[in-house]
Amino acid sequence: MRVCKQLQQGFTLVELVMVIVMIGILSYGATSLFSSKSTYAEYLAKEQLLAQGHLAQQVALGMSATNNPVSLQISRDGSGLTRFRLVKVGQPALDEQLDPSLSSPLIDGSALANGSSYTFTWNSDAALSDNANHEVRFVGDKTYRVCFSASGYVYESQAACP
Repeated sequence: MRVCKQLQQGFTLVELVMVIVMIGILSYGATSLFSSKSTYAEYLAKEQLLAQGHLAQQVALGMSATNNPVSLQISRDGSGLTRFRLVKVGQPALDEQLDPSLSSPLIDGSALANGSSYTFTWNSDAALSDNANHEVRFVGDKTYRVCFSASGYVYESQAACP
């Protein structure tokens, strides 16, 4: 008795159609993640504020022999654009403009109005000059909270800042 083996090469039509359908379903779900940059505006603002805050504290600590303070200013211009500005006396300022779709950040519970600003200042001990704790929230699809401790440390928190 002779057994014939058929060699199968390639994919069946059903397998190809199933793969195409699965790719379509996955791409439909993924497009909502990338359709709007504003979805990530709050997250990016939080990350930039954390980076600027850490840099400000490190610069203040590194320059502790001098009495020149380091400042981080959060401002909203008249058109509603939010900016971060890191300033060390005698050094060029470092400016960051955030996504235009970002809503006004809440600083210690109050929204930053257009045309206004708030400044955090680190002294030569790398602590905040006003000796107080602060909270900055970015509210959008999700809420992101950045805490500034009186000791000068900047960190992200899921709960309320102390």
